Amino acid sequence: MNPDKRRPRTLPAAALGHFVMKVNDISISYQFYTKLGLRPFGIFPDLAIIELRGGTHILLFNKNDELPFSLSSSHLGQRGASFSERLDLMIDSQSRSDLELYRTTLIEKGLSVDEIAQDQCFGHDYFQLADPDGNGITVYTSHTEAFSV
Repeated sequence: MNPDKRRPRTLPAAALGHFVMKVNDISISYQFYTKLGLRPFGIFPDLAIIELRGGTHILLFNKNDELPFSLSSSHLGQRGASFSERLDLMIDSQSRSDLELYRTTLIEKGLSVDEIAQDQCFGHDYFQLADPDGNGITVYTSHTEAFSV
């Protein structure tokens, strides 16, 4: 919250803390998301943790393991009916050329990625790829404009 109404807020009041993904192989998924440029946080006995810009943790659990606590089944993503996307990521730039540079970096790391789409999606340039479990990932240019995130 911004208790001082005279000062403009420079950061949102909240951020996403944790995002759970159930995967077939924790180690393979951990390596994959690290290649995307996400920060490796650690591999533990029952899970691995990857960190996004801003501090959000993706918690990778093995979908076939019984866990000592309950995780309910869920459907990742918000547009399953029209996209294969289950996770969307955003680079720290609004530039198509920066998106192409990021895409090229992923190809150099051995990842298979689609071409950048010819048309924009709500003003974003983007491309798609899939993680080792077949979850669709869309990588977009930023929508944060001049705001810090």
